[in-house]
Amino acid sequence: MNNTKWIYKGDYLHKNSSLPIDKDILNILYNRGIKEEREINRFLYSSLDDIRDPMTLADMDIAVARILEAKQKKEEIWIYGDYDVDGITSTSMCFMALRDIGLNVRYYIPLRDEGYGLNKEALSYIKNEGGTVVITVDCGISSIEEIEHANNIGLDVIITDHHEINNALPPAYAVINPKRDDNIYPFKFLAGVGTAFMFLYAIYRKMGIGEKMHQYLDIVAIGTIADIVPLVEENRIFSKFGLKLLENTKHLGLRTLLGFLYPEYETKVFNTYDVGFVIAPVFNAAGRLEDAKIGVELFVSDSKKESREISQNLMGKNNERKEIQSEILDLVEKNISEKSLDTKNVIVVASKDFHHGVIGIVASKIVDKYYKPTIIMEIKEGENIAVASCRSIDNFSMIDALNTMPDIFLKYGGHDGAAGFSIPADRIQEFSDRINSYAGSMLDEGDFQKPVKIEKEILFHKISYEFLDKLRLLEPFGFGNPTPIFSIKNCLFKDLRIIGKDKNHMMFTILKDGNEIKNCVWFSSGHNFQEIAHMREIDVAFKLKQEIFKDRYMNKIYIEDLNPSQNERNYLKESIEIYDTVFPMEAVVYSRREPSDKEVYLSFSDGVELIQERKVAGFIDYQTAAVLKRLKYSYNFNFTTEIKKIVKKPENYNIHLTIKRDYSFSTLAYKKNEIFKEIKNFLLGELNYNSIQKQILSSVFREGKRTLAITDPGRGIGAVIETIGIYNSISGKKTLLVTEGDIPEKLKNYIQVSEKCIEGYDYYIFININPGDEIKILHENIVIISHTDISLEGFQKIKDSYSLPQNIKILPESQLVKLYDIQKVFYTKKLPYKEKIEILKNIKNYTEIFSTKDILAFF
Repeated sequence: MNNTKWIYKGDYLHKNSSLPIDKDILNILYNRGIKEEREINRFLYSSLDDIRDPMTLADMDIAVARILEAKQKKEEIWIYGDYDVDGITSTSMCFMALRDIGLNVRYYIPLRDEGYGLNKEALSYIKNEGGTVVITVDCGISSIEEIEHANNIGLDVIITDHHEINNALPPAYAVINPKRDDNIYPFKFLAGVGTAFMFLYAIYRKMGIGEKMHQYLDIVAIGTIADIVPLVEENRIFSKFGLKLLENTKHLGLRTLLGFLYPEYETKVFNTYDVGFVIAPVFNAAGRLEDAKIGVELFVSDSKKESREISQNLMGKNNERKEIQSEILDLVEKNISEKSLDTKNVIVVASKDFHHGVIGIVASKIVDKYYKPTIIMEIKEGENIAVASCRSIDNFSMIDALNTMPDIFLKYGGHDGAAGFSIPADRIQEFSDRINSYAGSMLDEGDFQKPVKIEKEILFHKISYEFLDKLRLLEPFGFGNPTPIFSIKNCLFKDLRIIGKDKNHMMFTILKDGNEIKNCVWFSSGHNFQEIAHMREIDVAFKLKQEIFKDRYMNKIYIEDLNPSQNERNYLKESIEIYDTVFPMEAVVYSRREPSDKEVYLSFSDGVELIQERKVAGFIDYQTAAVLKRLKYSYNFNFTTEIKKIVKKPENYNIHLTIKRDYSFSTLAYKKNEIFKEIKNFLLGELNYNSIQKQILSSVFREGKRTLAITDPGRGIGAVIETIGIYNSISGKKTLLVTEGDIPEKLKNYIQVSEKCIEGYDYYIFININPGDEIKILHENIVIISHTDISLEGFQKIKDSYSLPQNIKILPESQLVKLYDIQKVFYTKKLPYKEKIEILKNIKNYTEIFSTKDILAFF
């Protein structure tokens, strides 16, 4: 099997939240450090209004003023970019945005052979061409000498850059960088194109046309996603709305290219994969192999003929890049095989036959395959120099490794995951020996196992329209907000087969609890076929994707890794997660018959049917149906449903449903004792009210007294409140609950809730609130519940008294889940109803019971 290790990020099963959001979605957000309600809402429901004020970036005010001055004086402004996608998109956006508000603007992008960043010759060229202001994009923060040269020749330079500030700031006219410590702006991880956007946005806002900058967000999204910056905060907003703009971009050149890349462009919905692996490489190819300026020419073109020619040229360059990359990858693989380099701590390969434009991509692919730090070098024989691209793994900082031997490099730089350097060719072997020795002192065998980082284990039923629909709230996925990986354990499988042109992939059906998902794909796994074929139960790590086939939503599993099952199922955890299902939930039913506007309801049989006008309108998908049936038959849940929308498709009608938990109570009884009996059965089933519940209800209804109850939390007071509320609603009376705490949603069906007393109700219930003088103006129907011992004149005081059996050990829910063993007895209110009844009836017969505080309600 693959050399992997599964790492679970964190399971916040014990977390409680009042937000009506699926607990597994919240778990993903918790894992990403998004825990507060305000942060969660901003992440899930962000809008363009959430883009922060660009003027909170240092130097923004003077930079904006200089550009508006140049506009007034009709000065010539030059955009100085870089040859990667971030630089190309930044340059293109700046050129178009400044041109569109009437500025005289030109651009300069260096060739790869000129090197990254500003150079004095280019600045002198710009000055000689008549330029007076230079705006750098995606470069400039380290160019101290070059900025001094610009100052000496009379150029005002405005730096917009996002790279690390390792020294003093260059003496430029203005320096805009999100990493400046003196920024009020808090987010430090904008891409170059994001930084440039904020600059332009500030200019447009100053002119009173800020919203017009939104038209460039598709370009911002391409640069942001391609530059692999964290897709959170502004980057998330840029990407989210920019990807949407791509579907109908107004930029002719970009639209032309997308038409070539996607024949189905008119109906295409874009995601980060499209940008990172299809669109961005086309622009990158130009900078890798030739001149990146043709990428800018495409973005800014307003000619259909020119756009087609440039698009075809770029795609040709990209195909050439793929061929060169494939050839070099084969050469590297051959070198690794012949020299057994995969046994080394660090894979180092150098050759004069490599191309510096693609060695970084090749290094990444080698890391993916072998999961070892990898360095690929192009040897320039005539210069006796080797140029390297480095890629690393978790727990090994590439820049720290290079910092241990600065004497060996001509120049170097980078960060933990990626770096680059130049080195005399005759010192390559020395470098390989030194970095392998260093890695040997820093890494152990476990560090070379590729981590599969899993959000959490989920239940099989979660793979439904409802869950995948909610997962879309987390998009766009990318660096800093990766596509979630989940696991399912103890699965069966069938129909295992090899697929693909090179027979390198596998496909099979996964089964569990009578349900199945077909055509689960595991790419690049054909070599595992024989080993998997002999397994019985498997644990699967996977990503989820929702696709549409014949106008129906299809839930797809894409395998990341697979292992034989080692552990027994945790039925307690499964029960808790089922019970915690968040409502309302959504489902889609497919119908050949046009639905009417009549009411619908669910009918439970072998499946779950949608009934309208006494006819079956369609069937709930089997995953959602499995959840609803389990909740109904194991927990006595009931449901209501309504049609959210109807979408007519060529193949069928897609009926989108909202399904809610039904807490309503109805009775035909008219005698008081019969009504109370039905209420009790509705709330507790076969169980009875406990001692404190009986005393309170007797005091209220039989004796008709003002009642003060002193009781501990967890003693079932919710059932008392519900009983009072339900009985009063049947009698046409209004009940007010006065409390400062959160209460279950179901209580709100029969009572009103307030944090302070309001006149005009027939009945009042106070929880941990002393009404004080307000008692005097209220009538007799008052119940006060207190968890501390108090006394009130005119109230019948009931003090709770109970004893917990010695064999019961109270633990938090999360600890119960960790301790779960099928041989032991566990209790929580989230167990199926019949299991709870069995445990409660036989408490004395068990040696030991591990329970949450829920069990206190039954003594």
